[in-house]
Amino acid sequence: MLRRARPEDAAAVHTLLAAAGEELARQGFRNWLSPYPLDRILRDIEDREVFIVESRSELVATYTLGRDAIPPYAPEPWPVPGLEARYLNRLAVHPSRQGEGLGSWCLARIAEHCRSADVAAVRCDVLAANPVLCAFYERHGYVERGRRSRSGFEFVSYELLTFG
Repeated sequence: MLRRARPEDAAAVHTLLAAAGEELARQGFRNWLSPYPLDRILRDIEDREVFIVESRSELVATYTLGRDAIPPYAPEPWPVPGLEARYLNRLAVHPSRQGEGLGSWCLARIAEHCRSADVAAVRCDVLAANPVLCAFYERHGYVERGRRSRSGFEFVSYELLTFG
Protein backbone atom coordinates (compact mmCIF):
# COMPACT_ATOMS: atom_id res chain seq x y z
CA MET A 1 0.00 0.00 0.00
CA LEU A 2 1.31 3.43 -0.96
CA ARG A 3 0.35 6.50 1.05
CA ARG A 4 1.62 9.91 2.15
CA ALA A 5 3.68 9.79 5.33
CA ARG A 6 2.32 11.35 8.50
CA PRO A 7 4.38 12.78 11.36
CA GLU A 8 3.96 9.56 13.33
CA ASP A 9 5.71 7.70 10.45
CA ALA A 10 8.91 9.76 10.75
CA ALA A 11 10.74 7.37 13.08
CA ALA A 12 10.02 4.39 10.81
CA VAL A 13 11.18 6.36 7.75
CA HIS A 14 14.33 7.31 9.63
CA THR A 15 15.01 3.65 10.51
CA LEU A 16 14.49 2.53 6.91
CA LEU A 17 16.79 5.24 5.53
CA ALA A 18 19.47 4.30 8.09
CA ALA A 19 19.23 0.62 7.09
CA ALA A 20 19.46 1.53 3.40
CA GLY A 21 22.47 3.76 4.12
CA GLU A 22 24.22 0.96 6.00
CA GLU A 23 23.58 -1.42 3.10
CA LEU A 24 25.00 1.09 0.62
CA ALA A 25 28.06 1.53 2.86
CA ARG A 26 28.57 -2.28 2.88
CA GLN A 27 28.68 -2.04 -0.92
CA GLY A 28 31.30 0.72 -0.72
CA PHE A 29 29.01 3.74 -1.19
CA ARG A 30 29.14 5.97 1.87
CA ASN A 31 27.11 8.95 0.66
CA TRP A 32 24.07 8.02 2.82
CA LEU A 33 26.11 7.92 6.03
CA SER A 34 25.21 9.33 8.52
CA PRO A 35 21.45 8.78 8.58
CA TYR A 36 19.13 11.52 7.37
CA PRO A 37 18.18 13.48 10.51
CA LEU A 38 14.80 12.76 12.07
CA ASP A 39 13.95 16.47 12.36
CA ARG A 40 14.49 16.89 8.59
CA ILE A 41 12.22 13.93 7.89
CA LEU A 42 9.53 15.57 9.99
CA ARG A 43 10.03 18.86 8.15
CA ASP A 44 9.86 17.07 4.79
CA ILE A 45 6.58 15.41 5.82
CA GLU A 46 5.19 18.90 6.46
CA ASP A 47 6.78 20.79 3.52
CA ARG A 48 7.27 18.18 0.79
CA GLU A 49 5.60 14.92 -0.26
CA VAL A 50 7.04 11.96 1.61
CA PHE A 51 5.54 8.66 0.52
CA ILE A 52 5.77 5.29 2.20
CA VAL A 53 5.12 1.79 0.91
CA GLU A 54 3.80 -0.70 3.44
CA SER A 55 3.47 -4.44 3.18
CA ARG A 56 1.70 -6.31 5.97
CA SER A 57 1.92 -3.17 8.15
CA GLU A 58 5.71 -2.95 7.65
CA LEU A 59 7.44 -0.01 6.00
CA VAL A 60 9.32 -1.46 3.01
CA ALA A 61 10.09 1.61 0.87
CA THR A 62 9.97 5.40 0.90
CA TYR A 63 10.63 8.36 -1.34
CA THR A 64 10.27 12.13 -1.21
CA LEU A 65 9.10 14.52 -3.91
CA GLY A 66 9.51 18.27 -3.73
CA ARG A 67 8.82 21.29 -5.89
CA ASP A 68 12.36 22.59 -5.34
CA ALA A 69 15.76 20.93 -5.52
CA ILE A 70 17.63 20.56 -2.23
CA PRO A 71 20.25 21.94 -2.54
CA PRO A 72 19.56 24.05 -5.64
CA TYR A 73 21.37 23.25 -8.87
CA ALA A 74 23.90 25.91 -9.85
CA PRO A 75 24.17 25.97 -12.75
CA GLU A 76 21.02 24.05 -13.65
CA PRO A 77 21.77 21.14 -16.01
CA TRP A 78 18.22 20.86 -17.37
CA PRO A 79 17.56 21.60 -21.06
CA VAL A 80 14.37 23.45 -20.01
CA PRO A 81 15.18 24.87 -16.56
CA GLY A 82 11.75 26.38 -15.85
CA LEU A 83 9.83 23.19 -16.66
CA GLU A 84 7.32 22.17 -13.98
CA ALA A 85 9.21 19.39 -12.19
CA ARG A 86 9.33 17.37 -9.01
CA TYR A 87 12.66 16.59 -7.38
CA LEU A 88 13.02 13.02 -6.17
CA ASN A 89 15.03 12.39 -3.01
CA ARG A 90 15.74 9.39 -0.83
CA LEU A 91 14.10 6.60 -2.80
CA ALA A 92 14.93 3.69 -0.52
CA VAL A 93 13.85 0.08 -0.28
CA HIS A 94 14.51 -1.82 2.93
CA PRO A 95 17.58 -4.05 2.39
CA SER A 96 15.57 -7.17 3.26
CA ARG A 97 13.19 -6.41 0.38
CA GLN A 98 15.64 -5.27 -2.29
CA GLY A 99 15.59 -7.23 -5.54
CA GLU A 100 11.79 -7.72 -5.44
CA GLY A 101 10.94 -4.93 -7.88
CA LEU A 102 9.82 -2.40 -5.26
CA GLY A 103 12.17 0.29 -6.55
CA SER A 104 10.80 -0.10 -10.08
CA TRP A 105 7.26 -0.06 -8.69
CA CYS A 106 8.03 3.20 -6.87
CA LEU A 107 9.47 4.81 -10.00
CA ALA A 108 6.29 3.87 -11.90
CA ARG A 109 4.11 5.43 -9.15
CA ILE A 110 6.27 8.58 -9.18
CA ALA A 111 5.82 8.98 -12.95
CA GLU A 112 2.05 8.36 -12.65
CA HIS A 113 1.77 10.86 -9.79
CA CYS A 114 3.59 13.53 -11.78
CA ARG A 115 1.58 12.92 -14.96
CA SER A 116 -1.70 13.16 -13.04
CA ALA A 117 -0.55 16.45 -11.47
CA ASP A 118 0.50 17.86 -14.89
CA VAL A 119 4.14 17.86 -13.82
CA ALA A 120 6.39 17.58 -16.87
CA ALA A 121 9.53 16.06 -15.33
CA VAL A 122 11.03 14.15 -12.43
CA ARG A 123 14.60 15.12 -11.56
CA CYS A 124 17.09 13.50 -9.22
CA ASP A 125 20.75 12.90 -8.44
CA VAL A 126 22.44 9.51 -8.29
CA LEU A 127 25.91 8.79 -6.96
CA ALA A 128 28.10 8.59 -10.09
CA ALA A 129 30.31 5.92 -8.49
CA ASN A 130 27.34 3.51 -8.28
CA PRO A 131 26.95 2.19 -11.85
CA VAL A 132 24.25 -0.31 -10.86
CA LEU A 133 22.03 2.44 -9.50
CA CYS A 134 22.72 4.69 -12.50
CA ALA A 135 21.74 1.84 -14.83
CA PHE A 136 18.56 1.28 -12.79
CA TYR A 137 17.39 4.86 -13.42
CA GLU A 138 18.42 4.72 -17.08
CA ARG A 139 16.41 1.49 -17.58
CA HIS A 140 13.39 3.42 -16.35
CA GLY A 141 13.80 6.21 -18.90
CA TYR A 142 15.80 8.72 -16.87
CA VAL A 143 18.31 10.65 -18.98
CA GLU A 144 21.61 12.07 -17.75
CA ARG A 145 21.54 15.86 -17.93
CA GLY A 146 24.82 16.68 -16.21
CA ARG A 147 26.94 16.08 -13.15
CA ARG A 148 27.53 17.96 -9.95
CA SER A 149 29.65 17.62 -6.86
CA ARG A 150 28.26 17.86 -3.37
CA SER A 151 29.72 16.96 0.01
CA GLY A 152 32.79 15.45 -1.64
CA PHE A 153 30.80 13.15 -3.96
CA GLU A 154 30.05 13.36 -7.68
CA PHE A 155 26.41 12.88 -8.69
CA VAL A 156 24.71 12.27 -12.03
CA SER A 157 21.73 14.58 -12.53
CA TYR A 158 18.88 12.61 -14.12
CA GLU A 159 15.60 13.74 -15.62
CA LEU A 160 12.51 11.79 -16.69
CA LEU A 161 10.08 13.64 -18.93
CA THR A 162 6.61 12.49 -17.91
CA PHE A 163 4.86 13.71 -21.09
CA GLY A 164 5.92 12.48 -24.53
